[in-house]
Amino acid sequence: MTIADSYAEIHRYDGAVLHHDRRDQTVPCELQPRDVAIVRDVWRYKFLTATQILELWWPQGSVAWPGQRRLRKLFDAGYLERFRPIARRGSYPWTYHLGDAGHHLLQRAGVIPRGQRYYQRAIYDYGHVLHELQLNAWVLALRRTAGDALVAWNGEQDINPPAGMRRSRHDGGDDWSVEDLKDPRARLIRPDAVLELLDEHGEMRTILVEYDRTKRVDKNYDKFRRYDAFLCAWWHDSDFGDRPAPPWVLFICQTQLQREAFLATADRELTGHRWHPSAPPERYEYVGRRRILFAVEHDAHSGHAEAWRLPS
Repeated sequence: MTIADSYAEIHRYDGAVLHHDRRDQTVPCELQPRDVAIVRDVWRYKFLTATQILELWWPQGSVAWPGQRRLRKLFDAGYLERFRPIARRGSYPWTYHLGDAGHHLLQRAGVIPRGQRYYQRAIYDYGHVLHELQLNAWVLALRRTAGDALVAWNGEQDINPPAGMRRSRHDGGDDWSVEDLKDPRARLIRPDAVLELLDEHGEMRTILVEYDRTKRVDKNYDKFRRYDAFLCAWWHDSDFGDRPAPPWVLFICQTQLQREAFLATADRELTGHRWHPSAPPERYEYVGRRRILFAVEHDAHSGHAEAWRLPS
């Protein structure tokens, strides 16, 4: 199987040694609306390579230099910081993250709260940023396949239960109850990305993305249980409670073998369900089992937007 160039490109960074760019002096530049949007994207996605930013903001251009020149101006003005791996042959594109001036720009724009301080990222190992870069590359690959159906892409998000809710509600409403959760507590979940995607019927689907680089199932037991409680019991009490249906959760695996391991573990962990005293067992609603999906990363890069789920 031939893996798409975008997958091979983003996975060649493993083990790279870094070079941080330095400016001799700050050179102010006159900002355009697109500049503010670019700085906002770099902030909310944490790290973006020059190639990724060009795909987002100069998608029609056959020549990359206008976008690269603009990114250089934003770096020189202090809105963005950048680094890249040291290459023995050729070169890597710059990777951008938020600068001090960019932080204050987004505060003035009302994107970042006024009282939130700026912290300079100390990055010495490229492995610390690969999670974000490879996740962002996967979303961009999905975007190329889905086109206009991908309506919104938000970065990492904290989804908290209401204050004081320590245990998931067992009353599911309409006399339905929640039973057999491995862990009934309502606890924080933190998806790596939140996508809004139109399905084939034009209905909006919210997808909470969990991108896993570890290939270790044991690091995901707790996530499975948290999401099972969220989907079965308390999603109505979250910011997604006004939606007609609970969100989908998508785990992105590195390989087919990893996906099979995750599916086998999830089959044991996702036991929560909603039930009604007058409903037969075949009508019990195993929301977590039906709404948690598993995909392989390189499929999206190859133009295949598919995912597997557990048997009911």
